[in-house]
Amino acid sequence: MSGSFKIPSFVETVLVTGAGGFVGQKLVIQLLNLYPNIKVIATDIVEPPNHGITDKAKLRTIKADLGKPAELAGIFEGEKIGGFFALHGIMSGGSEANFPLGYSVNIDSHRALLDAAHKHAEKHFSSGPKPVYVFASSLAVYGAVTPQSVVDPKTKPVVPESSYGVQKHVVEMIVYDYGRKGYLDTRTVRLVTVTVRPGAPSSAASSYISGMIREPLQGQESPCPIADSIDDPALDYYLTWVGSTKTVVKNIIHAATVKEDDLKAVSQERIVNLPGIQITPRQIIQALIKYGGEDKLKLIKFGKDPKVIAICDTWAGAFDNTDALKLGFSIDDEKTGYEQAVQDFIQEELGGKIA
Repeated sequence: MSGSFKIPSFVETVLVTGAGGFVGQKLVIQLLNLYPNIKVIATDIVEPPNHGITDKAKLRTIKADLGKPAELAGIFEGEKIGGFFALHGIMSGGSEANFPLGYSVNIDSHRALLDAAHKHAEKHFSSGPKPVYVFASSLAVYGAVTPQSVVDPKTKPVVPESSYGVQKHVVEMIVYDYGRKGYLDTRTVRLVTVTVRPGAPSSAASSYISGMIREPLQGQESPCPIADSIDDPALDYYLTWVGSTKTVVKNIIHAATVKEDDLKAVSQERIVNLPGIQITPRQIIQALIKYGGEDKLKLIKFGKDPKVIAICDTWAGAFDNTDALKLGFSIDDEKTGYEQAVQDFIQEELGGKIA
């Protein structure tokens, strides 16, 4: 096992919230594979899959609404949780469409989880190291940018331009405060757009980025909400910062292994932008044609959606990766990384079969 994947030895049980989502499921599987001696508790609003594991001492799956105190408390009963991966949330488009729900899930439930984790730490980790707490945030916290912007996190202020971005940044600061107070060993990672996601389209404004590969390769139509046709210059304008599933999951785990002092040396708030690579919607379509055939182009349904565009207009097209790479986080190959992600999707999610 790589040295960068040495979760602190005192961690015997970890909790993954949002474990029913795509990234959450992949994270649970990777944790089980990498750490056979660590118990994983997987929870979500719908009971997460058990991935074929029936041994409750190895994997415990729980259906729980973290906004309900009794259900949240039930997760901790009989456990000694030394590691937390907080991935749950309502995505960007959903947060914008349902303002109260976004705040309830993306702020209130995270605040409740942090408080529960703090009380749990006081009971079980009163002396010695505190539980490691990784919060999955988003690059949507940045505003006053365009898809042509390159963000340097050391100089660019965080001014979100979406409810989702605001909610994520609010929790970033609460997570930081729990770390500052010494209640938990906290760290935040801002995720890139993960591609290619399997499953059904999500409420994220970025859903089309995976959708334009995922659905056509299965013989289904997929929208392209940022362009009116294959000749639209928007396909080149909307530069997109992405990471492959494997690399993003690897980096989320790595976040739990970085030493607190090393993390604070690059970010007082213990926040890191995960490394990414830049692609355009046109490159997505070109990859679709390359791996699925020219006929798949007809399954892309062009038509601008003002609501999606309004959110995409607030996303930067690139970020400085220096700090994350300094801390040992991984990055996809700039030239081949995206196509490799497409190939991984075809082999691992479609069984190598294209409709």
